[in-house]
Amino acid sequence: MSTDQPPPRTARRLPIVKFIILLVVALLVLVAFVGRDRVLASLFGPLDLRPVDFSSLVLGPNPNQFLVCPPDFCAATPHMASPLFAVPVAELRQRWMDLLKTRPNMETVTADDQALQYDYIQRSKIMRFPDSITLRFLQAPAGGSTLAIYSRSHYGKSDFGVNEARVRSWLAQLAAP
Repeated sequence: MSTDQPPPRTARRLPIVKFIILLVVALLVLVAFVGRDRVLASLFGPLDLRPVDFSSLVLGPNPNQFLVCPPDFCAATPHMASPLFAVPVAELRQRWMDLLKTRPNMETVTADDQALQYDYIQRSKIMRFPDSITLRFLQAPAGGSTLAIYSRSHYGKSDFGVNEARVRSWLAQLAAP
């Protein structure tokens, strides 16, 4: 019987499993001492929290974003045209503020009540990755209102449709009586 037989598969995988466990433990310790946001920033770069100017907005090449705009308001081509709401701007804004109270993991970054533009960060449920959302409420003809919404992920190339689903859900909720 030859002693040159390779070790069983489980014995070959053991060093890899140990390495992965060690890597996960090291990452958890790093997050515990340094903080999640600092670790994410060092891995992926800092969050871009500059105010959005819809009139000069240029969309990035990745599909991890979703833009809704009324005609001729945004420089970028929107993914969807903004709906018209048969309520004044103040009422649409109040509907949004009421809806915002029910949204988990959402924090306000900036609020410009004069321009009716608001910036938020919403974090994913499990990994807590941040997505930025900018809303601007606008007066529409005949006393109605509309809005521009730009939702985008900071990390990764794909968002698996999360930004689009989020915005479409909010628009449906805002349209409900």
